[in-house]
Amino acid sequence: MHWQKKPLRITDAIAVELPALSADELGWLATLDDVESRLVFTERHEDTVTYRVEHGPFASAELEELPRQDWTLLVQDVDKHLPDFRAYFELTDFVPDWRIDDLMVSFAAPGGSVGPHRDHYDVFLVQGSGSRNWSLAEPGTVSSAAVPQALSLLEEFVDPAPVLAGPGDILYLPPGFPHWGIAETQCITYSIGMRAPTLAEFTDHLEDAGGHDSDANTEIFYQDPELSTLEALPGLISGQAILRMRTTLGADSDLTDEQIAIAFGSIVTAPKAWLAPDTLSRESARGALSSVEPEGEWVLHGMSHLAYYESTGTINIFANGSSKAADRAISELIQDLCKQRMIAGSALHCALDDRRKKEVILWLCEQGIFDL
Repeated sequence: MHWQKKPLRITDAIAVELPALSADELGWLATLDDVESRLVFTERHEDTVTYRVEHGPFASAELEELPRQDWTLLVQDVDKHLPDFRAYFELTDFVPDWRIDDLMVSFAAPGGSVGPHRDHYDVFLVQGSGSRNWSLAEPGTVSSAAVPQALSLLEEFVDPAPVLAGPGDILYLPPGFPHWGIAETQCITYSIGMRAPTLAEFTDHLEDAGGHDSDANTEIFYQDPELSTLEALPGLISGQAILRMRTTLGADSDLTDEQIAIAFGSIVTAPKAWLAPDTLSRESARGALSSVEPEGEWVLHGMSHLAYYESTGTINIFANGSSKAADRAISELIQDLCKQRMIAGSALHCALDDRRKKEVILWLCEQGIFDL
């Protein structure tokens, strides 16, 4: 088992056809105001190498004038702007989907890199076109770069057995492992980054909710090295996840499992502020429901996050950072929404005949869950 323990390279791992972006298409995304993008330049000065970062959006002319080598363009949250790219998450269907943060796509010219660094979260690096050379090191063996730069970099290091990733290869990296990728050729890499809430995020949420002082370590992250595939049901926040969070909080915590679950679920489903779908008033939500056509379907908004936690007699639903407790009788509806990310108009009509289900659907509409 490699999860949260050691890196793993899987060659020729892609057995299905996945959507792909060209360099031009990625560049177009990087020109949009609501898309988070960066350019990282590798700058060589005699025997030294430094990295310079610029943040988008970028003008088309600027991208067209880039040199032939030594730069990387990175675009975050491609799955939210282009929902078809959620197909990449099926490669990690053994991991709970609330753990998935985003799909970042990068295009690198030969020699392009973002420098040696480490992440505090798990990442799956899926090689699309071209090839990239990866150097890895053991945690704790590489120091932070002596010269401060805009990126949080490590000192350069040498890997005696670097990994050359080609099309269809996947490299998995647990949190904390130093890595350094350099493009051998023009290449595109699809990075599936995982979400690992910190203890500080958790206690900050409790403080905002009232009654708890926040003074927690921002370097303490949620961990699940003994993760079971039984926890990977779409949308499910398992009882084991809540027990792990309780362990992270410490033995003196007086919170109930449900209180931990409510804070936890609200944090892991909260979208980035600039990606949050528009919410609706109760009146607008009722109007939307009144226009449902039986032959149509309601699809979850590409930027929506939906999850749930079940306890005795109750299901806690989490939608875009908000929570609602409901009767377990509506569990099947929520489970299907998490799995399919849509509901057929005919099924929605049937659900609206049930008072409890109608109330939950109205609440989901208010949270901006559906792409209306």
